[in-house]
Amino acid sequence: MIKTSFQGLFSLLWMLLPLAATAQSPTLSDAWVQAIQARDSERLMTLLQEGSVDVNLGNDQGKTALMIGAQSGDRPLCAALMKAGAKLNVTNANGGTPLMHAAVGGNVQIVTAMLDAGARPNVRAVNGWTALALASAKGHVAVMERLLLSGADPNTGDVFGWTPLMHAVEQERADAVVLLLSQAHIQVNQRNTDGVTALHRALAQGFWEISRQLVGAGASMDLEDESGRTPADYARETGNANILNDLSS
Repeated sequence: MIKTSFQGLFSLLWMLLPLAATAQSPTLSDAWVQAIQARDSERLMTLLQEGSVDVNLGNDQGKTALMIGAQSGDRPLCAALMKAGAKLNVTNANGGTPLMHAAVGGNVQIVTAMLDAGARPNVRAVNGWTALALASAKGHVAVMERLLLSGADPNTGDVFGWTPLMHAVEQERADAVVLLLSQAHIQVNQRNTDGVTALHRALAQGFWEISRQLVGAGASMDLEDESGRTPADYARETGNANILNDLSS
């Protein structure tokens, strides 16, 4: 009788073991997702070191731990996640990749590691932005150089036709503009969906040095946008007509 009871207890415990393991997993998973939600790189590293976790588990928007680490510039976390099998070309709900988050973060070592491991540089988010467009808007020149070296297209426009060059101009990232203009196949007169060029935007905002760089690279002063206005018209309308004399001299 005692033997039978012991066997029954043993069988019961054996059946409950998988249930216990299952009960623990959601706890770790929940903590992982919560750390992603909080953008807590330190907590993510701790959880990664403490136990087995699906490193590709994301939050309800599809953001993964690697995206968090990449944007925060946390090299140790990114390295640990990549070693554990974090996917490089996964996208979140907005179409953003870990590489795009790294481009925003501006850590060229993380960007390099991702590219060397197979991250695709020309993936477009839902809004059409690429890693290069993001780095250009932020002025992360070293990151831009590495992306271009890996084949990033400097002429890819977003859903509104804005190119990396236009984004760099809009944010007055002079060094980023110079780098983009040095690319052999840069299309300096490319237009967005409103017919606006990089020079339209530079002159509209009174960015003299950037305007000079653009004109020197072949940007046209005569192209009209959808409203029929040229870059020179923009300069006059915004009180920056004095720039025109400097550019023509």
